[in-house]
Amino acid sequence: MPAALRGHGRGYRSRGSMLTQYRGHGTRQVSWGVRLQNREFAMLDVIAFLTDFQDYLAPKLDVYEQAIYMYVFRHSRFVGKEEVVIGFKSARARIAASYRYKRQPISMEVCYAKLRTLQEKGCLEVVTVEQNGTRVRLRLPSEIPGLATAPVVPASVNLEEMDFFAMDENRALILLREGHSCFYCLRSLTADNHVIEHVLSRPAGNNSYRNVVAACRQCNNRKGDSDAEDFLRALYRESLLSV
Repeated sequence: MPAALRGHGRGYRSRGSMLTQYRGHGTRQVSWGVRLQNREFAMLDVIAFLTDFQDYLAPKLDVYEQAIYMYVFRHSRFVGKEEVVIGFKSARARIAASYRYKRQPISMEVCYAKLRTLQEKGCLEVVTVEQNGTRVRLRLPSEIPGLATAPVVPASVNLEEMDFFAMDENRALILLREGHSCFYCLRSLTADNHVIEHVLSRPAGNNSYRNVVAACRQCNNRKGDSDAEDFLRALYRESLLSV
């Protein structure tokens, strides 16, 4: 027998697949297999439900609407039911307390007014009004059209196809890659004193990250169309670079 079922003034007797619970002079039978089956079904999406409710639905509801919605959820979808009949006259004391009158349940007028607004917002559907109460079909936040915006999956980017010469935001990445230093002479660079330079001049070279560097204006002017390796050798011969 599970430890949670022992003691504290409450007893249980095994009876096949049923457990008989007895307290005082009364007894009642509990089908634990059915309860556990329903609870496992109900728990499947509870984390997703609570996340969607708090992130998307709750901000669109007032506190009475939230209380009624959660009460209907507790007695329908949480226990695996698509619909539930609720007698709001008796249930309202378990839904929420009144704003105006402390320790008093919300009024029937408020209950039915909030049912209407919940239906208008697509949160539930009032199916019928029956002898025992109102039959309601609740929609989960994920089932309410347009409530939760689907996450935008960023388009895949091919680095080799990106333009690092013509696009300003990509030019800034080249300066960052060079550590704000001239690729050729290592002079300190800022956003105002540098240029993005083609290592292999166009039209032979392209605008990919492999063929552009950040350079000071002096090196850019001196290099011209010459080969980058030849230009670096010239700087070394002039003692402007060291090994």
